[in-house]
Amino acid sequence: MLSARIVAAARASFAEHGWAGTTMRAVARDADVDPALVTYYFSDKRGLLAACLEFPESFTEAVVAAQAAPVRRRGHAFMDTMLGLWEDPETGEILRSIFLTAAHEPLAMERLREAFAGSVLAVVSDSLEGPERYLRASLAASQIIGVAMTRYVWRFGALAELPPDEVASYVAPTVQRYLSGKL
Repeated sequence: MLSARIVAAARASFAEHGWAGTTMRAVARDADVDPALVTYYFSDKRGLLAACLEFPESFTEAVVAAQAAPVRRRGHAFMDTMLGLWEDPETGEILRSIFLTAAHEPLAMERLREAFAGSVLAVVSDSLEGPERYLRASLAASQIIGVAMTRYVWRFGALAELPPDEVASYVAPTVQRYLSGKL
């Protein structure tokens, strides 16, 4: 299907080059289609971006599965889940596309907010007790997002070089403290 091929090329471009570095012509070239087809299917660059920012169902399913872990292991479960999602080529590309474009394009920022507020913060905070559960979920998300930015978007420092299980072993205790420890 042509539109799927165009979305795949655009997703790769947004993940690699961000909003500013992605052009409709380059996407058409990478998808091996006429540039008019990109415009026909998606109207403009924002329409193309919107098609690329759909989160796979596996994202929400993985967060829900991690939330089901016992509270004392939930920090590690969330880190393992998020690292697994970022390591997966398809999901990782979608996440990189969203994170790279979010700083420059309001549509991408809104998708990021929706994903984390609806999928991560809601699920995590609903699984916790106490009046500060939304704060706890937000603090845990900030730690996870920071790791994702350093490791998968900016790709620098020791975090970018460590195997995922080592990253989880270092960061999960902090996430766990935010979820169930003293604030």
